[in-house]
Amino acid sequence: MKVFVSAGETSGDRLGASLLRELARRRPDLAFFGMGGPRMESEGLSRVADSASVSVVGLFEVVAKLPAVWRTARRLERAAARERPAAAILIDFPDFHFRLGKRLARIGIPVIYYVSPQVWAWRPGRVSVMRSFVRRMITLFPFEIEIYRGAGIDAVCAGHPLVDEVDAHLDGEAPVPRAAGRKRIAIMPGSRAGEVRRHWPVLRDAARRLAASRDAEIVVVPAPGLPKELFPGSGGMTFHRGDPEPLLRACDVLLVSSGTSTLQAALCGAPMVVVYRTSAATMALARRLVKTPHIALANIVAGDRVVPELIQEEATVERVFREAARFLDSAEEAEAVRRRWSTLRERLGPRGAAARAAEAVLEVLPA
Repeated sequence: MKVFVSAGETSGDRLGASLLRELARRRPDLAFFGMGGPRMESEGLSRVADSASVSVVGLFEVVAKLPAVWRTARRLERAAARERPAAAILIDFPDFHFRLGKRLARIGIPVIYYVSPQVWAWRPGRVSVMRSFVRRMITLFPFEIEIYRGAGIDAVCAGHPLVDEVDAHLDGEAPVPRAAGRKRIAIMPGSRAGEVRRHWPVLRDAARRLAASRDAEIVVVPAPGLPKELFPGSGGMTFHRGDPEPLLRACDVLLVSSGTSTLQAALCGAPMVVVYRTSAATMALARRLVKTPHIALANIVAGDRVVPELIQEEATVERVFREAARFLDSAEEAEAVRRRWSTLRERLGPRGAAARAAEAVLEVLPA
C-alpha cells in the first residue's frame, strides 16, 4: 500500500523520519513516497522532491523562490495523482502544504496533517481553511485538540517527538569532553542557510567576546547539510556534527536562533539567549499578526519569558554578550533556568509520541 508523505524543512524531516519508522514497524507493507530530507529517505521514503528545494524563511523572502516552489508542488501533485496513495501525510510547513493538501483532497486522497499550524499564535482563520481538506489533524500539544474539534476537525494529540529524541540521545551518552576548568559556549544559528547568514555574524562575534573575557571554548552546532563555508571567521571554534543533546546538556550557555532548537535545548536544560532576525518587511507584518508575547517555542510552551529573546535591532553583539554573560557569571541564574526547564517536559506529554502519531495515521488507512 502506498502512502504519500511530505515535509518541507529540517524539523519536518526529523519528525517524518520517526513517523515512517513507527509506521513501517506496524505495517511492513507500506511504501512511502513524496518530499523529505535525508532522514526520511533513510527510513524508506522514495523522494520525488528534496525538502531543501522549498525551504525558505520569511513571508517576503519566499517570493524569490516561488518558481522553484511551484515546480516542486506540481511535481508532487503529479506523482500523487499517478500513484493514487491510500492517504497523504503532510508534515508542518503550512504555506506550502495548504495548497498541496487542497489539491490532493480534490482528487480523493485523504489528507492527514501532522503538526498543527500555530493558529493559537497567529492567523487563526487558517482553521476554517483546514476544515475543507484535512481528514485528521495530529497535534503536538494537548491544548490544540479543542481548537480543532471545536471547528469540526477530527484531531488527535500525539505529544511532542522531541521528548523521545532528546531522551534517546542523552541516555547513556557520555558528556562531550572539554578542557578542564573552561566554560563552554554553544552556537546554533539556524537550520537554513538564510537564517545562518543573518544570525552567524552577531552570534560569532558575541561568542568570541565572551570566550576571550571568560576563558571559554566555543562549539558550533550546524544543522545537517549546512557547509562550513556558511560560517566565515570560525577559526579556533569546534564544530559538533553529531547528536547535539549531550553537548547542550553540558554547555554553560547557548546562543540560538528561534525555532524548534529552543525546545530541544530546553529539554536538555540549557541556559540560552534566543535571537531572531528577518527582513524588515517580514517582521513588520509578523508583528501585526502574531498574538503571543514570546517568539521562542520554549518560552511559549513554558508560558513565560524564561530566557531572553532578542529580535531584529535588539539582536546586537553587545546585547547577546550582555545577556549570555549573566549565565556564565552567575551559577544561580543558570540553575534557575535549568529548574524552569525541568518542568517543561510535563507540558509536552510522555514518551512515545511517534508511536501515537503512527497509530493515528493507521486508523485512517485501509486495513
